[in-house]
Amino acid sequence: MFYRFTSKLATQERLEAFPVPVPGTDKFDDVPWIDVYEAKFNLLQQHPSIVGVKLFQAPLYDTKKPRGLCLRFHQGKESAWLPDIWGVANKLIVSEKCKAVIEAMDEMEHEYLPIEWIDWQEKPVKTEQPYYWFNQRRYLKIEPTDRLAQPPELGFCPIPGEEDFLARILDTHNLREHVERFPIWQHYGLEGPVCRQSQARAVVYMSQKLINALREKEVRGMDIYSEKYGKGEEALCGL
Repeated sequence: MFYRFTSKLATQERLEAFPVPVPGTDKFDDVPWIDVYEAKFNLLQQHPSIVGVKLFQAPLYDTKKPRGLCLRFHQGKESAWLPDIWGVANKLIVSEKCKAVIEAMDEMEHEYLPIEWIDWQEKPVKTEQPYYWFNQRRYLKIEPTDRLAQPPELGFCPIPGEEDFLARILDTHNLREHVERFPIWQHYGLEGPVCRQSQARAVVYMSQKLINALREKEVRGMDIYSEKYGKGEEALCGL
């Protein structure tokens, strides 16, 4: 089994925090190589027995200059409960606790860029642990089939672009075994700025072993909305 995680904590009516420009400016110092990011993906392998499946490692962000990502709390939310992993504005955010588990479970080098927390007046806010903008660097490119996976068999309502390659995983035993080996990954679908601004960029897939380790360490935020088929707002669903 593997799991699909997408956080619903960043919807407008329930924001704990949201990305803002560098304090005192209107500048978002966003992902580098904005036009050629995927062109810098490193092809690691093509599974010899599964045609149309490729494994890539995404590049590191350029850390020679600050990325300038700040998260600003709504007024009165400065002491609000924060999860250990969630998505906001198509970015993945993880806590120090979550980071430690991923690093212990995954041999691939991911990247964790520190976040500056500020209040509604742009004053620094101290949180109980550091948080990071998580550059998850393992991507799988899975050519889809003609069949589209349906919500009843998935256990969640897929976003556009998931129904086809997930259907292939569900229908192909050796492909399922292949993806279940990876602790954490994302799907490499469309390319370019439009893709990086899509909801799909904040969806991650995790192995059973990683989920077990996260639960053992009581990582918060994965099971808040777990009802199926959109009755609640599902976050973690097993496949």
